[in-house]
Amino acid sequence: MMTNEQLQQFKSNYCEMIVDQMDMNDLIQMCHDLLMDAYKDCTEEDLKDEILDLYDDSVLNGIIGGNV
Repeated sequence: MMTNEQLQQFKSNYCEMIVDQMDMNDLIQMCHDLLMDAYKDCTEEDLKDEILDLYDDSVLNGIIGGNV
């Protein structure tokens, strides 16, 4: 049986192998899917607040308008 540290290294090694086998389109799609999953429970206000905390009104308006 592995120690917790060994298990974490095992998981990391496996993740590195998966990522190494992906091309850029696969990586972009995976990142998009992970972000969509992370934001699935966000309300409109939550998302707007986060965008305004990280960026500014022009970025928010561009995203709302589809001009990303």
